[in-house]
Amino acid sequence: MVLRLLSRASDLATLQARLVAAAIRARRPDVDVTLATQASEGDRDRRVALWEAADKGLFTTDLSQALVDGRADLVVHSWKDLPIASHPGTRVGATLERADPRDVLLVRREVVTARPTALTILTSSPRRAWQIERSLTPLLPWPVATIDTVAVRGNIPTRVAKLVRGDGDALVVAKAALDRLLSPASTHDVVHAIRASLDACRWMVLPLEAFPTAPAQGALAVEIADRDGDVARIVATIDHDPTRRAVIAEREILADAGGGCHEAIGATVCVREYGIVTSVRGKMPSGEERQVWSLDAPGEPWPRATSERIWPRREERDRAVRTKLPDATIPPDASAFWIARADALPPSFTPSADHVAWTSGARTWAKLAQRGIWVNGSADGLGDSEQPNVDALAGRPLRWLRLTHADAGDPDALATYAVTHDLPADLPSRTHFFWTSGRVFRDALQRFPALRDARHASGPGRTAAVIRETLGPAAYRRVWLDYDQWLQTVLS
Repeated sequence: MVLRLLSRASDLATLQARLVAAAIRARRPDVDVTLATQASEGDRDRRVALWEAADKGLFTTDLSQALVDGRADLVVHSWKDLPIASHPGTRVGATLERADPRDVLLVRREVVTARPTALTILTSSPRRAWQIERSLTPLLPWPVATIDTVAVRGNIPTRVAKLVRGDGDALVVAKAALDRLLSPASTHDVVHAIRASLDACRWMVLPLEAFPTAPAQGALAVEIADRDGDVARIVATIDHDPTRRAVIAEREILADAGGGCHEAIGATVCVREYGIVTSVRGKMPSGEERQVWSLDAPGEPWPRATSERIWPRREERDRAVRTKLPDATIPPDASAFWIARADALPPSFTPSADHVAWTSGARTWAKLAQRGIWVNGSADGLGDSEQPNVDALAGRPLRWLRLTHADAGDPDALATYAVTHDLPADLPSRTHFFWTSGRVFRDALQRFPALRDARHASGPGRTAAVIRETLGPAAYRRVWLDYDQWLQTVLS
């Protein structure tokens, strides 16, 4: 059987078509997939602003009509380009496993060196402009008083080239697009051009809590005609259910906000083994600002507790005593640092422009930025199981070194400080616990064995794994995104 796969003609679109074709051939070797391209209205008309017409299918309608007309069997789209209302006579038959959905900020190196107090950032997205103007400055390692956003058109190589030639100080693009254009599936010329442009820039992967992306960003949709049963059965073999569920949830949020790319709203849903993380941030059509950073975790709701029955209470937080280890030396061959806390990075050491600095969350990022350190990204407080996946951006395989405390339980980490914590004597009278350290949890359990039957919580990551391994699946344990959300949920 031969399937005709249609895409737009850009480097990224044809690469995405090849990815779809390879996925089908891997599942169905008996199927031959031929590739063709067609310009969309958005490719032909570069005068209209993207935000003014994207909700009308600027980059998709012409290709979708080819399915109805019988000129193609499949069309591949970037999911985020599809209008909320499906094209008459077609439907999405499969969603490929999603690439990294996050946004990347590129800043020309000479701008970083000059450290100006005003920045011009290229973007045609109202969402990105809204988020950047409100949340970027704390992430930058020098004071910036003014940020202006300027519209930019063109495919990804064109936009990056415009940045490098000086059309702006910085540019925001989708990480998934950069990753794909730098991948082995891309062509040599494209990889070389993108790599040369990236080498002229510093980059940072923007955190999802403050910068949720365009709904469905990073996902590929395979559109088919409603009438094609055989095609539907073949395409269904490459459908990735977790991605499809996340995309549908994000597009429902977009529909609630008005349904178009002109809406200044971002929504990213991440399916994890401990639950579903949802980030929503932006401005609704009514002018109301909306922000959601939530975790839908499995398990029964916990009963409420009074402040006397929880640990730690607000006034008991941050009582840990941290002592720097004088013999902690950064090895010269380390190329990337995963930094658990701001004070885990020795004050005598400043990462160079060739290093990659990654933090556990936004607070650590902001503290390091105040020290003048360029941070490349963070785990968003979701734990170090959140892989950075930035070798392509860095242009080389990175050797990661985790900087943390002496009892972190990671034999490959470098301990730069020690932690001591005095547990209160009335701990057995408490019923609800939020732990930020697996070692402190184990110490408490050893001192007060009856605590095994209490309700134990933590954020995602190593501490959650320690609690799970220690107590087993039947225990009263749950994951929250952070202490404040746990406290708001359990405190009566």
